[in-house]
Amino acid sequence: MSSNNISKEDDDFLKDFLKNFYRQIMNIENYTKYEDILSEWIKEFLIHNEKNPEIILKLMEDHENNENWFSNILYNNSFAKEFRHLEYAHVMSYNQFENFNGLEINLCEDEINTMEKYFETSEKSPKNHNNKELIELNNLGYCYQYGIGRKKDEFKAFEFYLKSAEGGSRSAQNNLGYYYQHGIGIEKDEKKAFEWYLKAANEGDIYAQYNVGICYQNGVGVNKDDKEAFEWYFKSKEYSHAQNVLGNCYQNEIGIKKDLEKAICWYKKAAENGNKFAQYNLGNCYENGEGVNKDELEAFKLYKKSAEQEYKDAQFQLGKCYDKGIGTEINKTKAFEMYKIAAIKEHIIAQNNLGTLFKSGEGYTEIDFKQAFYWYNKAANSGNKEAQFNLGEFYTFGYGVEKDEIKAFEYYKKSSDQGYTDAQIQLGLCYYEGVGTEINKVKAFELFKIVAEKGYSFAQNCLGALFEYGEGTEIDFKQAVYWYSKAAENEDKYAQYNLGTCYKKGRGVKKDEVKAFEYYKKSSDQGYSYALFQLGYCYDQGIGTEVDKTKAFEFYNIAAEDGHVIAQYNLGQCYELGIGVNKNEIKAFEFYEKSAENGDIEAKFHLGYCYVNGIGTEVNKEKGFKLYNEAAGTSNFIENEEELINDLDKVNYWYHKAAEDDNKFALYKLGKFYELGQGIGEDKVKAFEFYKKSADQGFVNAQFQLGYYYYEGIGTEINKTKAFESFKIAAENGHAIAQCNAGECYELGIGVDKDETKAFEYYEKSAKGGCIEAKFILGYYYVNGIGTEINKEKGFELYNEAAGKSENVENFFDKSEDEIVYDLDKINYWYHKSAENDNKFALYKLGEYHELGKGIGENEVRALEFYKKSADQGFINAYYKLGYLYSNGTQLDVNKEKAFEFYKIAAEGGNVDAQKSLASLYERGEGTEKNIEKAIYWYKKAAENGYQEAIENLNILLKCQDEM
Repeated sequence: MSSNNISKEDDDFLKDFLKNFYRQIMNIENYTKYEDILSEWIKEFLIHNEKNPEIILKLMEDHENNENWFSNILYNNSFAKEFRHLEYAHVMSYNQFENFNGLEINLCEDEINTMEKYFETSEKSPKNHNNKELIELNNLGYCYQYGIGRKKDEFKAFEFYLKSAEGGSRSAQNNLGYYYQHGIGIEKDEKKAFEWYLKAANEGDIYAQYNVGICYQNGVGVNKDDKEAFEWYFKSKEYSHAQNVLGNCYQNEIGIKKDLEKAICWYKKAAENGNKFAQYNLGNCYENGEGVNKDELEAFKLYKKSAEQEYKDAQFQLGKCYDKGIGTEINKTKAFEMYKIAAIKEHIIAQNNLGTLFKSGEGYTEIDFKQAFYWYNKAANSGNKEAQFNLGEFYTFGYGVEKDEIKAFEYYKKSSDQGYTDAQIQLGLCYYEGVGTEINKVKAFELFKIVAEKGYSFAQNCLGALFEYGEGTEIDFKQAVYWYSKAAENEDKYAQYNLGTCYKKGRGVKKDEVKAFEYYKKSSDQGYSYALFQLGYCYDQGIGTEVDKTKAFEFYNIAAEDGHVIAQYNLGQCYELGIGVNKNEIKAFEFYEKSAENGDIEAKFHLGYCYVNGIGTEVNKEKGFKLYNEAAGTSNFIENEEELINDLDKVNYWYHKAAEDDNKFALYKLGKFYELGQGIGEDKVKAFEFYKKSADQGFVNAQFQLGYYYYEGIGTEINKTKAFESFKIAAENGHAIAQCNAGECYELGIGVDKDETKAFEYYEKSAKGGCIEAKFILGYYYVNGIGTEINKEKGFELYNEAAGKSENVENFFDKSEDEIVYDLDKINYWYHKSAENDNKFALYKLGEYHELGKGIGENEVRALEFYKKSADQGFINAYYKLGYLYSNGTQLDVNKEKAFEFYKIAAEGGNVDAQKSLASLYERGEGTEKNIEKAIYWYKKAAENGYQEAIENLNILLKCQDEM
């Protein structure tokens, strides 16, 4: 370039200006901000070089070749507005520059016409064109490709690219590769695309080198080869896109060993060069602390830069930053704006998140379910699993669309099939409850299992319930406990409650009322009404804790306020009977009424009873009988409806009968119904009340039953004295079993002073009344001279008589007749054996029969007496049994100290059960001081004797010792 009007220095400055200007254009990716970016660059360039825009314009005007190198790119991008002196600049097309001292400068429309005619008439071979002509051919292709100065024509573009490429233009070769790769102006041919990219790449074209890398990485026209891809990316490392991809290669171990430091280095280089993808990727690294210290503020800045270049992923991420407060303050309005921009560009997660903001009304003027549905639908149809789930919810609840359970099910299934956890849970519930599909408990089980194994407590609890009740799978209490435990560890209140119930009932785990209480408390601390009720019941009945009627009342009250129906009923009882609170029949009536209104059958009967008898309200027999009939007509929540209706009819009948002047037999029957839970909920307290009312009126069976309730502490506190008194009254009225029990009280000094003579008298009465157990005991009394003179002949006669007594035995024992006769024969045998000089083994066996209730009633007190007699004669196993009864007995007062003494004697005598039990007492410090060394010693002894559980306990204990 030469000029008559400017100096060599000014000429060099213009060249430098144009070179840098061209490079800036080539790096621009945000074409919507083309004007702003180039304007800012020009300002900075001129300030840096201390040049006045007017001087630059003058230099351009004076230059003899100005029409070839001054482009209307300046005009079209408002530099004329910026400097106002550029309005008369020559109008040129604006994408590239034609050849000018190594620069490619754009051509005006007239020059395009001239060039095209020249090449159409030229007979030159493409290979004979000079470099300038090849560039012009490439530019002509570009003009046709993008419709610059010409009508867009991709086929003609291909022709000009081909001519230029065949002549050796590497830019054209790269463009031709792009056309073949994407089938533009020619049939798609990835192999040829790769060949043309490779030609240009071998000539040093960095863009082609980058494209060759893309081909190798993705297997385009060549076998996939990540290592080759990396090498070609590295060759084109001056190109910002290649820099970004190199960062990706190092980050994700693509063709090169993972190196996060190098990944960050390349991302930074590309980001500094304005690459929007690198800015986004670097932002991700800063947000997640990958390869760099976590810095959410820096991540936010980088996302913002990338978003300003219209990169939709960055626009989405910027929306997320505003939505969640990542690197900036939460701003739902800005989040909404950015999500919307990205959503319009088909970013599917942005579409889903935009739907969520419309749903909540955050960042928008108000809740708009229809708009939310619109965006969820767009994202769901594009396969977004979260949007599919959200759309399922909209169809479930009818948000912004008509409620449709079938469509809801379909969308839950689509989302679930993609592994979306919330959808898998919801789909499991659909199968379980038959929502939008048929009930299928097996599929529900499968889905809950998938989610439970991911660690989600809700599904773990559901899976436990399915195992517990055998729904969709076989009943497996151990598996139920396993999954309840998993969920309970994650603080799931429902699982804590269910686990408590398993411990309470001994389902899948050893019964442990203390643990049951603990889990109920954990659940109740989270406000679960069922757990609050159960905690009240535990305090009421002393389950896993001390009886505390005041606390029972408090928890019933909280649960009742939360709408728990049975708690409302129990609260009524507390007020009626003054349990844990001052007696208040009006309040009792109110809570019975609440419970009845909520559908509790028992409360309806009791409310009826209140009306009939004027308890807490005025007498209204008509209303009372109506409630009886109403309750009797209720059949909800019952598996066998026919049996329930029959039971309810009976309960209804006896309530009516009880109302007739407190009919004693009707009162007894109502007690029995409450005891057994027939037709109404099982309620031992109510049973006790009705038995007492009936007993007070002289009904003998009720008197006996009252004694039993006092003796065992059922529905009331244990009171052995009152138990004896009730047995004695029933005995005097001819009740055979009560006579036997009264004899036992006299024999053992239970509730009365010990008196073997009186014991003998009552056993004799009972035996005459047909009580089998009394006959055996009476026989034993005759053989051993207890309460009477020795008369072995009569004793043996009674043994044989009892053993031969098989009629009506079902009334006494819950076994078949054959089993009972077999047991009675064995008892008879051992009673005879024990008579032979107090045979220690026979005495032991009799203790065992009484302990386990084989053939005769279960009686730990009598068992203890026989074990003591056997132990006194040196029988080691009897010592173990004594220890066991003192440690675990249910009818005896627990005494760990005595248990320890007897276990020690038995353990030293070689009883393996005693050795294990003794070790356990030493380990826990029960009945003796805690002594781990002695615990280990006795566990070892038991293990050496083959006790498997002792081996397990020993291993656990030794492991704990090692850790300490």
